[in-house]
Amino acid sequence: MKALRILHLHLAREFAGSETYAASLAAAQAKLGYSVALLVRGGRGTTHAARIGRWRQAAAPAAVLVVPWWAKGPLGTWVAYHYAQGFAPSVLHSHLGRAHKLGAWLGKRLKVPHVGTIHLRYKPAEHAACDGLIAIAAWQLAAIPPLLRAKVQVVWNWLPHPAQPITTLPTTKAKNAPFIFGSVGRLHPQKGMVTLAQAFTKAFVNNKNVRLEIVGAGPEYPALAKLAAQDTRITLHGYQTAVAPFYARWGAYVSAAKHEPFGLTILEAMAAKLPLVCTRTEGPTEFLAAQTIQPFWAAKEDVTSLSQALLACYQPGPKQIAKPVKWDMHPFDVKRVSVQITDIYTHCLNLQKAKTP
Repeated sequence: MKALRILHLHLAREFAGSETYAASLAAAQAKLGYSVALLVRGGRGTTHAARIGRWRQAAAPAAVLVVPWWAKGPLGTWVAYHYAQGFAPSVLHSHLGRAHKLGAWLGKRLKVPHVGTIHLRYKPAEHAACDGLIAIAAWQLAAIPPLLRAKVQVVWNWLPHPAQPITTLPTTKAKNAPFIFGSVGRLHPQKGMVTLAQAFTKAFVNNKNVRLEIVGAGPEYPALAKLAAQDTRITLHGYQTAVAPFYARWGAYVSAAKHEPFGLTILEAMAAKLPLVCTRTEGPTEFLAAQTIQPFWAAKEDVTSLSQALLACYQPGPKQIAKPVKWDMHPFDVKRVSVQITDIYTHCLNLQKAKTP
């Protein structure tokens, strides 16, 4: 299988969770010795240039092929076909929306199998035509028709990069240093950041020795900025390319999401040995169930429940978890996951050979 040539397709205009997934997988596969490339969408301006830079950095040593911004509609499809034909993949792997439809079209014309990852929820128009499907968590299977289940494999997400060395900083140990809750994510309603800010203020009304830091950008920034102006213990750090320094100084990590298919930032926090405060969303309740240590759980979209979980984390009882937390990170090793996904490719290739006269 050393001759395997993998072309990933991802046409989003941002760089968030699914982009990190695709880039880190491509990098891991390239490091295993496969020929790997990523086909992504370009754009105009410094923001898009920075996004392409992130693709190249995160996917290295895999190649990154960029469909230029001006290639739209049928022209964009033709450019994508030109790139794909030149790379000559043995398998296509698509991620999100239009990339799945492009993958189905390219797969038929190049006569190669097409595998798709279900990053959010199963959508027949996007996923039904794939030769193989990867579900990032078992909860996604419920929406998939029984006749299609045979071509679906559940492969959990992984830690996108090696765990950064975490040093003990004054924020958690020094006398009178503040205890900092932290959260990372898009400032979008589904991430529950407004609920988090409200729950923090409710939990720690008169406590000046506790802080909340939120890293991320998005449409809820104005609402959060208003809450931060009312409670100066809340700090918004905006979008950051390097988050390891934040994990290193936080006392606990909070995921307040309303919907979380998996939760890569939770894995990063676990690698940093942080206690977790999590709402009971789809992905975390599944992959954290096997851990011997449990987060401080809260109900979704519930300010009171989340404030109680924050207080429990801040003032743990004698039988509750100590810091730092030794989470079991073995299930989230990218090399192991890469082998699992390669097996899926191989299965699809073998099925295609069996169908070929």
